[in-house]
Amino acid sequence: MNLFKTRQLYESRRGASAAGRIEFVNECRHWLGLCDDHGNDHKDPAGNRMLRDRQIKAEQFSVAELAEAIVGANWRFFFDPANQGSMSGALQHRMLVEQQYPGDRRALLEATGVGVDPTAFLDINAFTSVVGGLIEVKILENFQSPMFLAEALMPAMPTKLNGQKVFNAARIGDHAIRRVPGEPHARAQFAERYVTTPATRENSLAVDVYKETVFYDLTGNILEMAASVGEWLGYRKELDVIDCFIGVTSQSSGVSAFNYGGTTYNAYSASQTIGKSTLVNQQSNALNDWTNIESSWLLFARMQDPETGTRVLTNPNVIVVNPAKLNTAKLILGAARTEVRTSGGTTQATAPTLQVRDTPGAPYGNEIEVYWSPLIEQRCTDATGLNLSQSNANLYWWHFERGRPFKYMQNWPLTTWQFSGGQYELLDKGIVATYGANERGIPSVWSPWHVVNNTN
Repeated sequence: MNLFKTRQLYESRRGASAAGRIEFVNECRHWLGLCDDHGNDHKDPAGNRMLRDRQIKAEQFSVAELAEAIVGANWRFFFDPANQGSMSGALQHRMLVEQQYPGDRRALLEATGVGVDPTAFLDINAFTSVVGGLIEVKILENFQSPMFLAEALMPAMPTKLNGQKVFNAARIGDHAIRRVPGEPHARAQFAERYVTTPATRENSLAVDVYKETVFYDLTGNILEMAASVGEWLGYRKELDVIDCFIGVTSQSSGVSAFNYGGTTYNAYSASQTIGKSTLVNQQSNALNDWTNIESSWLLFARMQDPETGTRVLTNPNVIVVNPAKLNTAKLILGAARTEVRTSGGTTQATAPTLQVRDTPGAPYGNEIEVYWSPLIEQRCTDATGLNLSQSNANLYWWHFERGRPFKYMQNWPLTTWQFSGGQYELLDKGIVATYGANERGIPSVWSPWHVVNNTN
């Protein structure tokens, strides 16, 4: 971003209207992919922030040049570490505005401070808002890393409650009968069906921007720290989701347990009775060829509804493997042709006859996606995880229908925020502003009839 063009754009927006500063900030955020051209943040249906239509990268900005372009030629007066009181008035009055208009970005760019140069006050706020946009981008980029599987394993379910009973109508069952003219219709009643989800928890992290960071133009430091905030918040959520997905915690802890109708069950079991059905969603079935996928698929085909005892109709379309079986899964699902050979002898060499069936493609090639993560393997082998040996962990894999067995109960999605340092913090640490992010939710088991754990 060229200093002179940025300054020219900022001055043109500031001079055009009273809302010029907010328009400039929105433009910068729009170029970064944070919002549309009206300043509305990009979000998915669950309220999670998204990056779209990015026209510029955060790394193309310089905080020192931004300060000069927005605050003006005297920007060093405010950010000089040797001048302890240079920003005290501006930051003090910024705190008052933040307290009066919490979370209102527009107020910071329109409400002038008392006892401080109003132009400098608003310009400094515009500068910290743009820097906040750079930090938001890096936080979101790393929180939504392609290596994280949380969203694929369990989609977010917005909720306002801290642990809750989720009610659904139970299946009616096969009560339809043949009816002749004049006879009344058969009646069926809805039964109560509910799942109890665990209490939610909050993960949060923040990064401080110091006067030295701006004065010495340590842009890379700011962006690197912001990236770390997003990465470690995403990492913490990822581990929570993985622990629930692979069944790490015991049913007594409640996180990876399935609480159905007020009774707690294990998420995975080789055989447990739930209502009118026997749940079998765990078996010894190492992944070697397509017949192992068939064995897993057959468990789905035989799943029974707990209220009616009838078959549950499922479409298992995702498998999750540990790294040792990634290429095996790719070869099974990506095969261009499949051969099945049978013979009447003990070996092919001594067989009196040899039958070869050759079909194009793979039996499940276009039906299943493959996911993997080194963090899943880590939690399989950790002493606080499944505590498996490496050889056993290599053979574990999971088969499920996307979006059905688990939900991430989300009180609020990743939320970024900023506030200025107070008088004490300014003098003691030289903090210009603090930027942070937090999210609150909990993984939960909703339907173990839609997932199978295949072990060694």
